Order: sequence, then C-alpha cells, then structure tokens
Amino acid sequence: MKISTRLIIALIISWAIYSAVDYVTVKNWNNNESLIISVIDAGSEHEIPPAYEGEADLDEVYPMTEQEITFLPVSDFDDKSEHKIKIVRLIGSGVDVKAGSRYLLVWDMFDDGTVQYSIADKFRVPSVIFFIVVVCLVLIAMTGRRGILALAGLIFSIGILIFAMIPLITKGWRPVPLAMASVFIISTVTIFFVVKHARYRLVALLGSLSGVTGGFIVASVVVYFWQLTGLAGEGSALLASTLPELNMTGIFLAAILVGAIGAVLDVGISITASMSELVDYDSDIPLDRLLTAGLNVGNEVLGSMINTLILAYIGSSLPMAVLISNAGVNFAGLLNDPYVGQEIVQSIAGTLGLLFTIPATAFFFVIQEGIRRRGEQ
Repeated sequence: MKISTRLIIALIISWAIYSAVDYVTVKNWNNNESLIISVIDAGSEHEIPPAYEGEADLDEVYPMTEQEITFLPVSDFDDKSEHKIKIVRLIGSGVDVKAGSRYLLVWDMFDDGTVQYSIADKFRVPSVIFFIVVVCLVLIAMTGRRGILALAGLIFSIGILIFAMIPLITKGWRPVPLAMASVFIISTVTIFFVVKHARYRLVALLGSLSGVTGGFIVASVVVYFWQLTGLAGEGSALLASTLPELNMTGIFLAAILVGAIGAVLDVGISITASMSELVDYDSDIPLDRLLTAGLNVGNEVLGSMINTLILAYIGSSLPMAVLISNAGVNFAGLLNDPYVGQEIVQSIAGTLGLLFTIPATAFFFVIQEGIRRRGEQ
C-alpha cells in the first residue's frame, strides 16, 4: 500500500475517532459543574466598575471586564434554544471568546440570588484526542511496523509513570528507588521494541543505564552540597503543602532520573544501531576500529542532543526565567536562586548522562562482539 493511501486512511480514522469522542464526551458531561456551549455571537468587552460600593478603596482591586455573548447549549440535550448572557473575567486572564467556538461555561450564585457567569476554558477534549491520534497514525503510516513498536514502547513508558510510579509516590513509597525501577523497566521495554538486532539489546541497555546512573550520582552529590530541597516552583510548593509527608528532595531526584533517561536512551540506541550496521557490513572489522567508530558516532550525536536537552529545560522554565529577569535580579542572585539551581542540576545530570553513555555503550558493544567472535572460532 502506498504511503499516500495510508495517510488518507489515517486521516479518515482520526476524524471518525474525533467524532466518536466528541459525542461521548458531550453526552456524558456533568452539567452541574459546567456547561459546554457553542458561541453564536460575542460582543465587545468593556471594563466594569467595582462590584460594590467601597471596593475601590481596597488595597488590591482586580479590574474585570464584561462581555455579552449569545450561545447554544451543547451538553444540555433538553435545551436547544439560544441564550444571551453577560460573562465576566479578570483583565488579562482566561481565553478570548470567539463566535463559532465551544467553551466551558461556569457560574456563581450569590446570596441575593444574582448569578455571575464566566468562561472557564475552551472545550478542547475531542481536538486533543484528534491531534494525538493523527500524529500516531501518521507515524505508523510513514514507518510501518517500526512505528507501531515505537508507539507501543512510548505507551508502556507513560503507563508505568502514570499508573505505577506516581500513585506509589503519593502513597508514601520512596521516590528514588521507584524511579530507578521505572527507568530500568522503561529502558528494557523500549530497547526490546526499538533495537532491531536482539543480540545487541543488552549492550544498549547496559550503556544507557550506565550513563543515566553516572549522571544521577553526580546530580545527587550536587543536590546534597547545594542543599536543594526540591521546593522551588509553585507546583512543588503546592504539593508539599498538600502532602507534607512526601520527600520533596527525593521527588526532585526522581524527576532527574526520569527526565534524563529519554535522551540517554536515544544516544545509547543510536550508537548500538550504528555499530551493529558496521558489523553487518564487515563482520571482521577490527575491534579497535569498531570502538573508534562508536565513539565518533557518539560524539557527533552528543552535540545536537545536549543542545536539545538544554533548550528543552530552558523552554519549560521560560515563564519563570522571564519573571526572574523582570524582577531585576543580578547575575549572582540569579545563580543563587533555588529554581535556577534545580534547572542547572537537571541540565548537568542529562548532559553527563549523555557523556557517560557514549563510551559505556561503545565499550560494552566491543566486549560483546569480542566474546561472540571468540565463541565462533
């Protein structure tokens, strides 16, 4: 079957799944908490005065806007009539309401019987599912069996984290041993699905685990001497206040392990695949030449992977970086900030993990290839 035909089939299946998810989601929506609406017309926004007299004298008054919209209920199958209401929101918050889109409408009822409406968010559940399905099916259409195996490994990895590691951490299990076990399982399954030559899967596993372990050890030492608590950032502080019995430093170290294994696996598998192709091409290639080739491939990959890793960390923390910059913090204060310290440690762990993975994988490959050749003599 041609790739173009596969892509057309993938789009048709994705659209069918989108329609099914949309129908099921809307039909089973809890209308007591929010209402899915389709906006027909949206008027212009205008700022409104304080809600009650004397509020303007308060130290902190949050300016609000009011907007009139006309909508049709989507999740209320018993009501198909048009409604016209006024919604409010804080200036600079929420989403801009546009005609032709669907949103989540929420309301607050006050003691005097008045009702205040606002838009919680855009209704995007079917679109999210559609986007994920399209990407997965296009990957399968383009790569075939290899794409299916790669997706299977990814789904398994996400399942291990969401349904095993995270729930056990919330129950009080130690985060670092859990993360180590999860990383080992994820690495094993991913390599099993991705590495083509079965006899070299152990090489990729040992090289990747050696790299991530080396980076983690260095990161743990840095965390200890820098006395990082893992509490920097709103999410960590909120988690610590909600579940104070959790070890936040341990969770931060677990995050370092999980965050580094993806890039490390990428390098370990790439080196293994490259060296195995060399052996397939020339089964008698000298081992020292094979080792040099593996290290050279690793060094080539290292530059781009470090760039990818560091930029990923910077991109994820960009809002906080802008906030720190806006506060006018000097360079010394910036380096001493615990949030910046945590990001630096994660970057160091990932970078060193990649650095350690290259020689480890090449070394294990040469050892195994040497053993195999001696066994054939």
